[in-house]
Amino acid sequence: MIPESLAMLRSESDSVSRKAIVTGASSGIGEATSRRLAEAGFEIALIARRGDRLEAITKEIEAAGGRATAIVADLADADGTSKAFRRAVEVLGRIDVLVNNAGFSPGAAIEQMTRDEIRNIFDVNLFSALQLAGEVVPMMREQGGGRIINIGSLAGSIPAPLAIPYATSKVALHAASDALRLELAPWNIHVSLVIPGFVDTAVFDNAREGAQHLRNDPANPYRDTMFKLDELAKKNLENPLSPDDLAKVIVHAATARRPKERYYAPYSALLQSVFLGMLPARALDWILMRVYGLRRG
Repeated sequence: MIPESLAMLRSESDSVSRKAIVTGASSGIGEATSRRLAEAGFEIALIARRGDRLEAITKEIEAAGGRATAIVADLADADGTSKAFRRAVEVLGRIDVLVNNAGFSPGAAIEQMTRDEIRNIFDVNLFSALQLAGEVVPMMREQGGGRIINIGSLAGSIPAPLAIPYATSKVALHAASDALRLELAPWNIHVSLVIPGFVDTAVFDNAREGAQHLRNDPANPYRDTMFKLDELAKKNLENPLSPDDLAKVIVHAATARRPKERYYAPYSALLQSVFLGMLPARALDWILMRVYGLRRG
């Protein structure tokens, strides 16, 4: 199915190159998606904070015959986000696809985060995505259509400790994607939500690194929970989805004649979400407490 959509896109791009923005493009899913979109004939604007990585990826894409531009920006900042968008429009001329991929999680308990730290998670994971969608919609409407692809998370439907702001931002992004799909339907602007399972990226390592001081603190009441979740993450990452596997799904959402409203990758992510979502809260808690190695006091 994916190869057919790519073949269709390549025939279209012989005459007109399509243009895309990818956020969080300096590593993991964003990097793989940028490479795959470039291979499919898109000209890409890569947005992230790490300028050195963006420049390296951009040069590699161009060396392979693609076209890409690195745009360094902190998406936690509204002005920085707007400037990055304007720069992308200046370079690309039009935007056919917006991939909202930027996101992070600090891996700490809610009592261990300040309000500013919580707000920063929402700024990156949710508010930047909504802001970019709001900025790109007038252009897409004038062009006669476009695609907005938001990267969600199983954390948005399967509760987990030590990830409350992250999960809450993803729940909100899921709800926003559903509502935005209806809001923009009259103008041929398709909104797809991609929900991955465990993907082999640096997100878990980054979360551990960011909360390392808490793991090193013997007085931290959540220390044991952190270690148990570390072991669970390692187990789940023994057979993970690769960033490139997920990138193929995202490219399909960007190129299919009739894109789906939601993509789960792998299929087991959908089964997990549906099954657990059918359970009463008490039964769900019972299962997840055992999965996470937790015990009631």
